[in-house]
Amino acid sequence: MRICLKMMALLVIFTGAAAALELDESPAGPREWDYRPADGTRTTLNPPGFTWRPTGGAEGYALEVARDGEFEEIAYRREETLWSSHCPSTTLEPGTYHWRYAAVDGDGERSDWSKTRSFTVPEEAVRFPNPDLSPENVPNERPRLFFRPDDIPRIRDAAEGELADAWQDIVRRAENTMEDPPDTTEPPTYPDDVERGSDRWKEIWWGNRRRVIAVAGGAARLALVYRVTGEEKYAEAARELLMAMTEWDPEGSTSYSYNDEAAMPALYYTSRAYDWAYPALDESDREAVIEMMRTRGKQCFNSLRGRRHLWRPYSSHHNRAWHFLGEVALAFHGQIPEADRWLDYAMTVFYTAYPVWNDTDGGWHEGVQYWQSYLRRFMYWAQVMHAGFGVDVFERPFFRRTGYYGLYLLPPGTRDGGFGDLASRADHGSINRIMALLAMGARNPHWLWHARQGGYSGPRDYTEFLFAVRSRGLEPEPPTDIPPSTCFRGVGIAALNTDLTDGTRNVQLFFKSSPMGTISHGYNANNAFHLNVHGRPMLRNTGRRDMHGSPHHRQWMWQTESQNAILVNGEGQRAHSPHASGEITTFRTEPGLDVVAGEAGGSYENLDRWTRRIVFLKPRILVIHDVLRAPEPSSYRWLLHAPGKFRIDGNSVRYADDGRAVDVHFLQPNALSISQTDEYDPPPAEWANFDLNEWHLSAEPKGRAERMQFITVVRVNGQEADWNLREDGDGRELTVETSEKTATLDLGPGRLEVTGWSE
Repeated sequence: MRICLKMMALLVIFTGAAAALELDESPAGPREWDYRPADGTRTTLNPPGFTWRPTGGAEGYALEVARDGEFEEIAYRREETLWSSHCPSTTLEPGTYHWRYAAVDGDGERSDWSKTRSFTVPEEAVRFPNPDLSPENVPNERPRLFFRPDDIPRIRDAAEGELADAWQDIVRRAENTMEDPPDTTEPPTYPDDVERGSDRWKEIWWGNRRRVIAVAGGAARLALVYRVTGEEKYAEAARELLMAMTEWDPEGSTSYSYNDEAAMPALYYTSRAYDWAYPALDESDREAVIEMMRTRGKQCFNSLRGRRHLWRPYSSHHNRAWHFLGEVALAFHGQIPEADRWLDYAMTVFYTAYPVWNDTDGGWHEGVQYWQSYLRRFMYWAQVMHAGFGVDVFERPFFRRTGYYGLYLLPPGTRDGGFGDLASRADHGSINRIMALLAMGARNPHWLWHARQGGYSGPRDYTEFLFAVRSRGLEPEPPTDIPPSTCFRGVGIAALNTDLTDGTRNVQLFFKSSPMGTISHGYNANNAFHLNVHGRPMLRNTGRRDMHGSPHHRQWMWQTESQNAILVNGEGQRAHSPHASGEITTFRTEPGLDVVAGEAGGSYENLDRWTRRIVFLKPRILVIHDVLRAPEPSSYRWLLHAPGKFRIDGNSVRYADDGRAVDVHFLQPNALSISQTDEYDPPPAEWANFDLNEWHLSAEPKGRAERMQFITVVRVNGQEADWNLREDGDGRELTVETSEKTATLDLGPGRLEVTGWSE
């Protein structure tokens, strides 16, 4: 009887423990990373990264991967991992697998297993296992960041040889820091009477970031020169800057929650300075830096964990903060107790949830300006992983391809990058540094050619210098052996060009229809287009960001009304929303002809279908066909924007500027009300002092209808052409003829066929 009671008590305890953790396996919502690998998918990497929804109260998780659905033939098992994501340190044999996970509580009790999901590892999957981060495999000797002790002779050789000019520039900048040291007093906090977003607030907010970079970045550069040359004067100067920072309050004006733009460079620059100047620091110096960086690292890690970054990895700032934390973790491995946990976390982010805005074609959802900004900083981490663990990020498909994103969007001589925040301010020269870094990392001659065409003449900082040491012997080649147009399907961006080697002769069309929606800095409406002629915008998305999240930014630029798109009943797509998703359904390119089509009906709350097809009859004719269907009779406004006033003549409009011109002809519908304005609702803030002079045209059919079709022909730079449109029920056949070619477009409701032009 006593034995039975004991068994019953144990059963109750066991059952209670098991029931204490119940998995939440609800489907992923907007801005969530989803269960990966998804059921039934083929992986591009071997092994894949595994991700699942976090469980409240879990202290860790278990993961099983098996050849069979009954999990009798286990291929990989992880008894406990701290995170709701994991990437194995071993590869899998090609084939089909099944995976499941369980949550583990603080007593080591495990929940029930999750549902089973399957995936296939194909033969061609890239072998890319996560390094084993056992203590014996993490570097202990210094330097650890960017290069190892054995690399120093090779760095010195390059500094005395073909990279001597670049190295001397780094040394000169270090000398300048010693001759004119930065202000090392603690950056200020915001006064009580300063309004967030005001000029004074911005001055302090961004000024504090600059102050941190001047001090910590200066220390890092000095420490590098010391480590390469061995000259103590650089070490002493680096030490003075480092020790001045330890006098600041890490919970104050440069803390992560107070000003993350100031806190982030304090993470990575200080880590480098400490690692490279380590021999010149005494024990008390080291203890002071360790104490400061332990606080700063905790702040960053707690912010990432608090936002569940592995499950919700779409936060823009967190998408660089994690690898800045990784630099701290490796620099202070063995000295900060939490450092190994931070390192494991950072590596897990990279192997399971980075980058989030990308596709395997190399595209970037947030646009070219944020692409270059974030990847330029990520190149720090690429070098840290390469030096620390032998990881070459350029083996991954995205990194092998992503330089083509910059090349196709900004051919030499191009001054506007199309879609995405701040992309209108990008030009070919503004991305030459990231193109050079990517070229050196991937050893891609096309990208190096592009960088040099943009003015890149050699390394201008130590990041580029250290990359150049690894990539000696690479020579540039123009991209004359690849098609001038391409599509980045995963981010829904097509870039159609007539001349990929010279933007000043190029006619370039961008088209967007993104499955990622209109979130973050990729806010532009789906099925919108942007036209550059000879390297400058002619038909464009409008507005200019005065400050992120300002009234003009939110209420104009994030709205469909600011794009070359369509309003339905005066309403646009869901603004800045993951639910406003689109898809590029067709893309093909052949000599003389490009075709792209997208579906964006689901981006609206009041529309069932909007299919936009664009046929580019190269070099200077575009045909745009829009097919819309609403659940009830509705009004439609076809929108067009230009950096100047249109001339309206019946159902045709013209915009001309500096020897360039576009003529837009509305073939269908016939009865249109066309108007234009140069006003914004609301305009940019007065303090921004922008002189935009953009005009916004609206073409609206009379009456209301459930179904609507627009057929529009755009002629560039006065291209002569005749056309004939024939209707047959829902179908349309359009013939376009120039003195040299004829194209026939079959514009049926479910098909698009083009004959004649390329033959």
